[in-house]
Amino acid sequence: MGVRRHEIAETAKRAAISTLKLIPSSVRGRSRRRVVLCYHSIDPELPFASASPTLFRGHLEWLKQHCNVVRFDEVQAVGIDVDERPTVAITFDDGYLDNFTHAYPALRALELPATFFVTVGLIERAPEVVGLFESQRRLRGVEGMTWDQLRELRDAGFSVASHTYGHPNLALLGRNEAAREIRRGKEILEERLQAPDTVFAYPFGKPGHHFTRETAELVREAGYAAAGAILFRGVEAGDDPFAIPRFFVRGDDLSTLEEKVCGRWDAVGWMQEHLPGGLARTLFPADFAHDNEGIRDA
Repeated sequence: MGVRRHEIAETAKRAAISTLKLIPSSVRGRSRRRVVLCYHSIDPELPFASASPTLFRGHLEWLKQHCNVVRFDEVQAVGIDVDERPTVAITFDDGYLDNFTHAYPALRALELPATFFVTVGLIERAPEVVGLFESQRRLRGVEGMTWDQLRELRDAGFSVASHTYGHPNLALLGRNEAAREIRRGKEILEERLQAPDTVFAYPFGKPGHHFTRETAELVREAGYAAAGAILFRGVEAGDDPFAIPRFFVRGDDLSTLEEKVCGRWDAVGWMQEHLPGGLARTLFPADFAHDNEGIRDA
């Protein structure tokens, strides 16, 4: 049954993409595109990796040639008339060690900015948080970066920000518990790095299912200026700064990366936002994985 649901979802996505490809590029407004990409692990072997180091380097080379690459906190403020290229922000979630060993050297070599949203409990080596990640990934030995490595990233000009302390589904927590989770990650990160933490990313990230309007208000009250979600479309002028859409990257070849950046996947984002709950649950089962077990795309 799970395989069948996945096949239905993939068929729906591809149908939407194929339809959107029929619209002329000038109508899609390629020159006015603003997009945020969300990576996780960069590893040559891990089954949940967003890309291998070789593929990731190819992504960066394409982005450098065809896009204006900016920091996450700049993507909404960038003017649309800079030039005809799309504006793209590169982000990472969770804080895996391979972000430092594989992603960081490639980003530095190509002089591209990026934001690393780290699960603070994973960086702290908290047993309950490490165990949670191992359960989610069905893998022993999940390892995060160290604080020294994060300081090196920061000193090299990259942004380091919180992804909560323990990576829960914030929508399932009570208001006080959610507020503590958000603030705990921020406070520890600021203490360890001696720098302000001004942007945030929601664990799992689907609006309405992994965070709510109340959650977003708690993020604002904690002192953040913006927050990243997971939603397969570009950034629009009227988007809430506390629900900035990001494209999840999962083994995308260069053709798929270009499709996402240039607008050919935005119909998927529309379906994620507007389909009735039952149909959306069938087409996008990963969006509704509320518990903390077996989440593949989070």
